[in-house]
Amino acid sequence: MRILWVNPVGTDADDTAVATALKGAGRSGLTGTVLSFAPGTVPVHLEYDAFEAMAVPQVVRTALHFGREGYDAMIVGCFYDTALEAAREVSGRMIVTGPCISALEFAGALSARFSVLAATDKAAGHIRRRIRGYGAEGRLASIRPLGLLPSQMLADPEGCEARIIDQAARAVADDGAEAIVLGCTMEYQAALRVGDRLGVPMIDAVRAPLMQAETLAHAARNFGWTPGRVGGSVAPTGAEIDAAAITPPDIGNRVDF
Repeated sequence: MRILWVNPVGTDADDTAVATALKGAGRSGLTGTVLSFAPGTVPVHLEYDAFEAMAVPQVVRTALHFGREGYDAMIVGCFYDTALEAAREVSGRMIVTGPCISALEFAGALSARFSVLAATDKAAGHIRRRIRGYGAEGRLASIRPLGLLPSQMLADPEGCEARIIDQAARAVADDGAEAIVLGCTMEYQAALRVGDRLGVPMIDAVRAPLMQAETLAHAARNFGWTPGRVGGSVAPTGAEIDAAAITPPDIGNRVDF
């Protein structure tokens, strides 16, 4: 099974760490690639809607290109699930998923109410819109911002961990959360250290989409459950894609594992 993880940013700061995490958490025999985009083509973070919009064409081009290369699944490595629907349209038989939709599936299976720990207030609003769009807002206990950008989480992992423990405990005690969803991929290392010490599942934004991608890829291989291509899921024809002249993505870094 071959998985593609797309860090939809213009920096390779966490590519190697994510590749190591995926290899460690994946099933036996998992191989794959982690990539990020060339500096200057996409901002180094997607905190703002304008910045995220700059990543959309690169994500779509990536889905088209690597779907043709025969990857089993692609994960858009941002909790915003950036360009998820658009990427799915052009992925062919390749599964495309993201951290938010995957984490919500696990939270729904493991709890009646969950809280999300977002990076910032800005991110919290974006995530709430995503959760509403996925129809899961009725099970949302709260969204609690940590007040940290992804780069700050990387620079101060101990401080990030302390904020996660504090806000997660408050979500359980004050908001009635029965599961905690970590709303940024950079919170992953803290999740490993915190574990289940709070007595509720802590669902991170790296392992959740990996597990969903592996499961869906297995189902595609063994049951023929591949992406639907009718109705709202209809994809552009080959001729339409050729006419659009969709070029390969501007990859800045690639880590194979």
